[in-house]
Amino acid sequence: MNNGAVNTDYDVIIMGGGLVGASLAACMARDAALRIAVVEKFVPPQQQGEFHPSYDARNTALANGTCHIFDQLGLWDQLRRNAVPIETIEITEQGSFGKAVIRASEERVRALGYVIENRYIGQALSGHLGNLANVDFLAPAQVIGLYYDGPEIVATVEQNGTQSRQRTPLLVIADGAESQGRQLLGIASESKAYEQVAIVTTVTPESPHQNMALERFTSNGPLAILPQTDNRLGLTWCVAPQLADELMRVEDDVFLRRLEAVAGRGVGALVQVGKRYRYPLALTLSKEQVRPNVVVLGNAAHGLHPVAGQGFNMSMRDVAVLVQVLDKARRLGRPAGDFRLLSDYLQRRVQDQRNTILFSDQLTKLFSNRSTPLNLLRNSGLILFDSLRGTKRLVARHAMGRSVSTRLPEVTL
Repeated sequence: MNNGAVNTDYDVIIMGGGLVGASLAACMARDAALRIAVVEKFVPPQQQGEFHPSYDARNTALANGTCHIFDQLGLWDQLRRNAVPIETIEITEQGSFGKAVIRASEERVRALGYVIENRYIGQALSGHLGNLANVDFLAPAQVIGLYYDGPEIVATVEQNGTQSRQRTPLLVIADGAESQGRQLLGIASESKAYEQVAIVTTVTPESPHQNMALERFTSNGPLAILPQTDNRLGLTWCVAPQLADELMRVEDDVFLRRLEAVAGRGVGALVQVGKRYRYPLALTLSKEQVRPNVVVLGNAAHGLHPVAGQGFNMSMRDVAVLVQVLDKARRLGRPAGDFRLLSDYLQRRVQDQRNTILFSDQLTKLFSNRSTPLNLLRNSGLILFDSLRGTKRLVARHAMGRSVSTRLPEVTL
């Protein structure tokens, strides 16, 4: 093994080349004067045989604000070819009469969001970064050491048996909920297991899905069904681990009949199911999101329950605001790693993060409690919510990512 140390300087080093890390690199690289490194331990999506953990079988509902970011990157036209617009969201509870419906037409938008498989986002981002002269995508590679040296951080990166020391005024940690970057810097996190497993797959309904998304709360956990291309539906079914074991084992036709029984009339008869995957669910929060010269992003900062589908969209709002703050600092001559600067970024993001995390967590708890009084309250709440257009509009606006500006700074050539 060659352990020769090579010194390299970057304006920013991003640990993690998944959805969030790659998106941040693409946004920052619009400033051609910046030199950016992305350190990713898995090979890029177009070269891999197995799924990258961030670009796997799951699908993502992109809020309109997230689509706006991809549009500014010049990627939305490519992504839209494999994306399906959500025209209606129906929220129901198994065995109950309450129902709430949000319609794009009522919100005066073309779509409430767009559903796309993660692998298409990964392919678009990876291809885009590969064409940028000011981005070095180091993969497969790992950061195996971090230390401060004056006003900078030095990262020891191992790639192909060679170690290099790379200096930067700003390190962004975006390497997932089990973050190695957090561990190397001693940044603590707290994790709360939901005692649920998400079963993820695609199913094909007998009838056209009509671009409807279904959020259904069942006796075993929440069920999210999203419209996909070729009249498929993306399924995220959250259940207890023991039931997940059973559902992963049963034959396809048995799985479909079990799913039909809990999904209700909104889905109807199902005729086909794809390969099933399972993922344990937990709420993971970093105790620190900023330090001098350091920002923690994505699931490394906040890994959410998928019930509301807001984890990635919230992280993309983080990305947009961070890029806005760093661009302003550069124009004012302030160093990117300045703690007051990074604290300003966090201050601008904290309320939206708290609201989104609280909504996701409390929604999971509310619909997991099966007591009769709460059941009546939930049904009454869904009916009331459906009748209050102002309240629905506020929720829809937040879900579409319109509560935070996602406008990126002007391009610097």
